[in-house]
Amino acid sequence: MFLIRTAFWICALIVALPLVTGGVGTRPGDLEDNPVEFGEVLYMVRTVTSDVMGLCDREPGACDTARRGAWTARDKATELADSAHAWLSEAPADGN
Repeated sequence: MFLIRTAFWICALIVALPLVTGGVGTRPGDLEDNPVEFGEVLYMVRTVTSDVMGLCDREPGACDTARRGAWTARDKATELADSAHAWLSEAPADGN
């Protein structure tokens, strides 16, 4: 759930930030002169947040899988960090 929330807030932040250069590339015709306003972003954030919060009530299996996946990723990251720390902490054998 943490990764979903993080990705959501990053996307919301990207949408909320103003374009400095007017954008890059071309947009479809219906988006050319219709930028998203900050108030619309706040409404979207509130709506999506309430929908995501109800996901576990609607799909408990998906939430259980996501929870187990997050713990597995945490365990793997911890193991990798411990291995990297041990490898970096080893003293050079030849004294250099």
